[in-house]
Amino acid sequence: MLTALHIEDHTGKGLKRLCSLLRHNRIRVAHLYCDSAAVRSVVYEHRRGQISWAAIGRFVGGGRRNLLCPPGTQLPSDGGWKRFDDRSLNRRLCENAATVLLRAARGLEPRVVLADDSGERAGFCAYLTEDTDSLTVVTRSPELYLTEADRILEERGAVIPVSSGESGLSDADLIIAPDAITRDLRCSPDAVILSGEPPLVRQRAPVIYDYTFDLPEKYRAMCPPYLDEMYFAAALYSLAGVHELGASVFRRCYDGRVLHTRVSLLEQLRVRLQNREKSAAKS
Repeated sequence: MLTALHIEDHTGKGLKRLCSLLRHNRIRVAHLYCDSAAVRSVVYEHRRGQISWAAIGRFVGGGRRNLLCPPGTQLPSDGGWKRFDDRSLNRRLCENAATVLLRAARGLEPRVVLADDSGERAGFCAYLTEDTDSLTVVTRSPELYLTEADRILEERGAVIPVSSGESGLSDADLIIAPDAITRDLRCSPDAVILSGEPPLVRQRAPVIYDYTFDLPEKYRAMCPPYLDEMYFAAALYSLAGVHELGASVFRRCYDGRVLHTRVSLLEQLRVRLQNREKSAAKS
């Protein structure tokens, strides 16, 4: 069962604060269910000067170790309290976005780089080769990808160059980096970069890292009103085993400054390809 917590501030000011001091803090608990998923919503009405975490703890129980709560909620530093924060679903949405974009860009022949230092995305190569003949892998774990590249070559005849350096990044049109980017990819400033997490190192091109989709109504109905729907979806995916959400396709994506749709993202890739052709013609 997922456990969600919201601290409602009812302390007020002036006369309202005096009235609040005459009333006790109150805890409201609700349980919501959908298929095999369940969420316990704990709302603490804070009316006095101090929050009783001991009282809250009696209601959240072991859920305190992966507690769903709005950003900025100040949890105790001891006692095992920890806000849920997992981007597994977002990384999956990044992969979905890449395959959708490549299918929409068939015939344009973009140069694609999968940047994955960990080597954990080796299985994703096979999916990418269904939509592109121009895939390069840049990784610090080449041995894992070389094995997968050999298998794909044998089964499909597709050749996937694997590099532990920076080969292919400077002229890449589309860079896919599901995990957080921890180094300068040295790419073109108009390249399209898809990631599953905000970059830890500033890149030369904007990095798209946040994806939203239409949460099915049955799950939207059980989302506590104080939680962001995509945050709640991430918890359903990671903690409640609602893996069907991993097949979702984004409606909008965000690079920290600009919101993109599928159409605008494809247009951005088209512009990148046109710029590359113009540069090649000049040289």
